[in-house]
Amino acid sequence: MVQQPEPAIDLARAALLIAAESDPDVDVEGELGILEGWAQELGRRIDPSWNNLQRLARLRAFVFEELGFRGDRQDYFSPSNSLLHQVLRRRLGIPLTLGIVMLELGWRIGIPFEGVGFPGHFLVRLAGEPRDLLLDPYRRGMSVHEEDCRKMLLDTTGGKMAFNDRLIASVGKRQMIARLLNNLKGAYLRAGQDALALAAVDRLLVLDPHDTDEMRDRGLLLYRLNQWAKALDCLRAYLEASPSAPDRPAIERHAAVLRQLLASLN
Repeated sequence: MVQQPEPAIDLARAALLIAAESDPDVDVEGELGILEGWAQELGRRIDPSWNNLQRLARLRAFVFEELGFRGDRQDYFSPSNSLLHQVLRRRLGIPLTLGIVMLELGWRIGIPFEGVGFPGHFLVRLAGEPRDLLLDPYRRGMSVHEEDCRKMLLDTTGGKMAFNDRLIASVGKRQMIARLLNNLKGAYLRAGQDALALAAVDRLLVLDPHDTDEMRDRGLLLYRLNQWAKALDCLRAYLEASPSAPDRPAIERHAAVLRQLLASLN
């Protein structure tokens, strides 16, 4: 999927394929059919003469009032919130997965939505308007302004990152897929599910085989899963690719322990 040109990437399908890595019973075609059915129903309620703002108003009402999608405020970091099939069924999610629902339905009814990779809080842009219109999928698709973004950034980073316009730049589908995988990786790590976190890392390395941070994390997860030879290979590759990495001493210590463990088996 991700080897295709950017316009040809099917975002919802990619998100469902990611979900199927965690749950082999995911019916990818069936879930896509649910999205398509919603889009057809929404399309029947759109007057062809409507402008994008009128279409947006109808989409908001359909997604957040009629279908009842909302942000999960009880268990935000649950892996379920990053698994699209679960989001579609529970009608609960985080900004990114709710954003994917908005994007996919909007694209199907002709709204020129774009994803916005704002740190810690994915947003959706309605392109082509006289002024930049940013929407928050986590808060029922409401409009957000620069001051809202500054507050969210302060809440997310504790003031460690200064706001600039690059933070609200639109992102492509590959970047959205990478963000989804990173969210899922983090959710599984919090839940202590190292094998599933490793699967997310493996998918991230499909997106970018030269991502040294993921190479390192793959090695550390393999270490924790007692796959020592594979772990050592990954950590060696990381050290070769990142000679001046700030965590080099710690990774070298891990590699030394792995060499000792492997030697004890012989």
